[in-house]
Amino acid sequence: MENICAEWSDDKRMNALFAPLRNKDINPESWHSKIQFWLNLIEKWSEQNQIVLVDVTMLKKVFTRNGKTPNCLEDVLNKGINQKILANDGAYLQGLSSAHQSWGAWMVGLGTGTIKNMGSKLIGASGNTTSYTVIKTIDSVRTRILSELVKEENYIECRYSVIIREEQVNTILESIEDLKSRDYLLQTLLADRKLLKFSTNESTFYKILNNSSNKDFDDIDKGLVRLKLSIQHLEDKVKEIETEQSKQSANVKRLLKEGKRSSAKSILKRLKRLEGNLANMMEQQLGLEHLFMELQNAENNKILMETYETGLTTMKKMVDPDMIEKSENTMFELAELIDVNKQIGDTLVITQDQGDSEQLDDQLNELLKEMEDIKNKPSEDNQNIIRTADKTSVYSIADKPLVDDNISAEGTDMDAALDQLESLNLDDLDPLIPLKKDTKEKIKMLAA
Repeated sequence: MENICAEWSDDKRMNALFAPLRNKDINPESWHSKIQFWLNLIEKWSEQNQIVLVDVTMLKKVFTRNGKTPNCLEDVLNKGINQKILANDGAYLQGLSSAHQSWGAWMVGLGTGTIKNMGSKLIGASGNTTSYTVIKTIDSVRTRILSELVKEENYIECRYSVIIREEQVNTILESIEDLKSRDYLLQTLLADRKLLKFSTNESTFYKILNNSSNKDFDDIDKGLVRLKLSIQHLEDKVKEIETEQSKQSANVKRLLKEGKRSSAKSILKRLKRLEGNLANMMEQQLGLEHLFMELQNAENNKILMETYETGLTTMKKMVDPDMIEKSENTMFELAELIDVNKQIGDTLVITQDQGDSEQLDDQLNELLKEMEDIKNKPSEDNQNIIRTADKTSVYSIADKPLVDDNISAEGTDMDAALDQLESLNLDDLDPLIPLKKDTKEKIKMLAA
């Protein structure tokens, strides 16, 4: 118990919890705390042990501590029903089955369930025999059991459900040790119509429903089950006859060795009859197997037809003949919008090109103006030569242009400039003051 209740070893705390409930009006908080403690402990113990049904006698035995039993369990269980943590076992089953009943059947069941509940309360008041369902535990156990049943080998796969043998169900339920809880769990599955029970030829089968509209063992299910049972019966008979054949063949050989020819002949006649019966049974078995396969194929064809019908109905709802004209208009409008968008894009590109062209023209004009200014401005070397020359001379180099006016700025090149420099004749100058020797050499170098 210490594994699920940390306070179980605290004597002072547990003595207070084991005591009878006091008046709720005196200390409501303590009263609710005590109720909630026992309800939580019942849930934990129930889930740990996979026990879905409890009663006062069982809980007193389970929660015995140092020879003492809780004195408030009756009040705790009643409060658990009010909080929907617990439920009366009969009321819980009635609630599950009522969800699958018609209005009239539900009213009849409601009256019957009320009478049963009143009787259970009266019996419980005297003998403490009322059982309570732990809702959280039974929900989790039901989910686990159903998931394991679905994984079992299918006896017959039907369109909406799976059919399995009773032995398979019992094997899964054996994981619940408490027999009372095991039986009650099976009752809840049947009441909630998660399982349907069907018996034929002294065999019991359960149908697992998978959230489908097929809620009964219909004629198709019953026919497939009976046909499968007949095939298995013939298989067993064939095996028995084959075993008998082997046995009789050994007897014939033994009698022949012993010299009992008449006895061997009698057994041989019986062996021939067995061979005839075996051949007939095998033919019957093949016929039933063929019929079983045809039924399965018919079921598959029915499923396929229903699928096609569903698809056709859906297509009729989705596809409208008027959509042809609407689609043509849509595509026409879309094409127009695409053309308009393309024209807008082309216009934006042209405008940008024009702006770039104007900027380029302005830059070219500025470059030409700079070139003209450079052309008309005397060079610094020529100015130095003039300053070193005779200032009183009437002749200066600036009077004779270095470059011929007939040569435009655009056509000027280095070769033409050199030719102009070579054509200059500085010997014609007649300065009043002779030029220094170094000045003459400098002029010649410039001319060269």
